[in-house]
Amino acid sequence: MKILKVIGVVVILVLLIVVVLALIAPKSYQVERNMVIHAPKHLVFRYMQLWSNFGSWSPWAERDSTMTFTVEGVDGQEGAKYIWEGDPKKTGTGEMTNTGVKANEEMTFHLFFKTPWKSHSDGYMRVADAGDSTKASWGFYGKYPIPWNIMLLFMPMDKMIGPDFERGLELLKDTVEAKAAKMANLKVKKMTYRSTSFAGIRKEVRMSEMKSFFESSFAKISQAMEAKGASMIGAPSAIFFSWEEEKGIADMAAGIPASRPVITDQVQMVTVPASNALSIDFYGPYEETELAHYAMMDYIQTNQISTRDIVLEEYLTDPASVPDPQKWHTRIVYLIK
Repeated sequence: MKILKVIGVVVILVLLIVVVLALIAPKSYQVERNMVIHAPKHLVFRYMQLWSNFGSWSPWAERDSTMTFTVEGVDGQEGAKYIWEGDPKKTGTGEMTNTGVKANEEMTFHLFFKTPWKSHSDGYMRVADAGDSTKASWGFYGKYPIPWNIMLLFMPMDKMIGPDFERGLELLKDTVEAKAAKMANLKVKKMTYRSTSFAGIRKEVRMSEMKSFFESSFAKISQAMEAKGASMIGAPSAIFFSWEEEKGIADMAAGIPASRPVITDQVQMVTVPASNALSIDFYGPYEETELAHYAMMDYIQTNQISTRDIVLEEYLTDPASVPDPQKWHTRIVYLIK
């Protein structure tokens, strides 16, 4: 009987301790870290917004060389997912889902840890002007119900996750500042663009689908040109007629300058008129040509230049002949008034 009483007292004391701890323990948490990055705001935000870029500055990817990830949905848009799988002792498995985007301001996300334990929280990545630099913020927050909130007394989220966020922003700073330095070295030239007729395929294309669109379109155009006896008289090009940044969709054409008209059920002739223009010669992988576009847009805005609707990318290097992407030459051309 005495043993039962002792057990009963112990149980009551334990319950009281749990109740007291649960009452005094925080029921929510928030972690945020900030970093000033010497780069344009839109470039910093681009690297924060796209899950495909996250691997280049993820502190967990740096820590776990076995970690792999996939991106589902339209990257950079609401609903896009970053799904990772790594060492159970280091990074585990989980996913982050884009829950909203304010262009060049904020991207919010939902974080779901699947292993080694299940948990849900919400987070954000933000950018703001900081003089001639950009302040980047990375944070997340969530709630722990009673009695699980007791864990926050012994495992404070800020101390657990804060250093990871700091390291991630350091990696982001290194990555983006290197891109910004390359962008700053790009030279804008004035030119006269000569009217050019392309055998082309025009379509509204999502950013995530551009690579496959180019591959399939250039193959179809080349076949059609051969069948029609037309020869290539210029560089294969991308012709952009409009771009909806928030939706990540472009009205564009893949085109090859042709010596004679080429018209099939898929291929049409696309003519770009003669115009004054600005150009940038960019050397590097196609994935980095956006740096040339950012440099061009900064130049146009600074000099208050009126542009026409058409933008071209001329691919002057054949990747099959030059395997090193750093040597690929792309000319960016903006038609101006």
